[in-house]
Amino acid sequence: MLFGEYLVLKGSGCLAIPLSYGQKMQVESSKNDFFEWKSSYNDATWFSCVFSKTLEIINTSDLPKAQMLTGLMEIIKEINPGLFESGLNFHTEMNFQPQWGFGSSSTFVSLLAQWSKTDPYLLLKKSFGGSGYDVACSTANTPVMYDMQSHQTVPVYLFPKVTSKILFVYSGKKKDSNEAVKQFSAQTISADDVEKMRRIIVAAANATQIDVFEEAMEESEKLLSHVLKLKPVKEIFFPDYPYAIKSLGAWGGDFFMATFRKEVEARKYFEEKGYTTLFNYNELIKK
Repeated sequence: MLFGEYLVLKGSGCLAIPLSYGQKMQVESSKNDFFEWKSSYNDATWFSCVFSKTLEIINTSDLPKAQMLTGLMEIIKEINPGLFESGLNFHTEMNFQPQWGFGSSSTFVSLLAQWSKTDPYLLLKKSFGGSGYDVACSTANTPVMYDMQSHQTVPVYLFPKVTSKILFVYSGKKKDSNEAVKQFSAQTISADDVEKMRRIIVAAANATQIDVFEEAMEESEKLLSHVLKLKPVKEIFFPDYPYAIKSLGAWGGDFFMATFRKEVEARKYFEEKGYTTLFNYNELIKK
């Protein structure tokens, strides 16, 4: 999500891009009388689970993840019990590091929904929660403006004069988005603040020059700093950076977005500060 974090939950909508990184799932029938699940990255298994046809966990490498998985399967089984009459082997494989926060949960929900022909937003609501923008992006082919209430997406064209000046930088930290969502959802947010974010999103989506996009970034950071009672990431860590920096997702973790005029200089700046995982827009956007 480029714009609208947090306030998307209150009706502002958001501006988001689908990523070239994701995961795929393969489901095969099995002669065994149980279900076996394996999730891998870079040819290594990072999560595994075996559960019975009654969805009881037999063994797993991560109990909380297994409980979430079997909870989703319970929902699917209620809707389509015929899927669980015989043993199955599930294998998911992602092409990004799980700690990057590139939507391992949302693509997982989307894949399960596609396999079972279940409403992905229903699965999300009953499991991880959140706005659902990432589920929408998992099957989108262009940048989108997304509305949480209707789950509708509107394709957006972002101008190359803007996107060619954007860098995404991994903070090296992972923040629990689910917990951040729960804490924020309990807050009372004014209609004025929601409307301000809506205007910022529209301005960003329609920006034809990088300086206009930067104004939207700075306005978003100012607004959310006020709402969340937190200092913007630039003010804390990069006060000497000459261009705009904006948090992405749950503030304090995952990636942030920075603009530049010369990419080489921007990469050097962040790498010298120890931030070595960086992507420009074209390296991330789904082609």
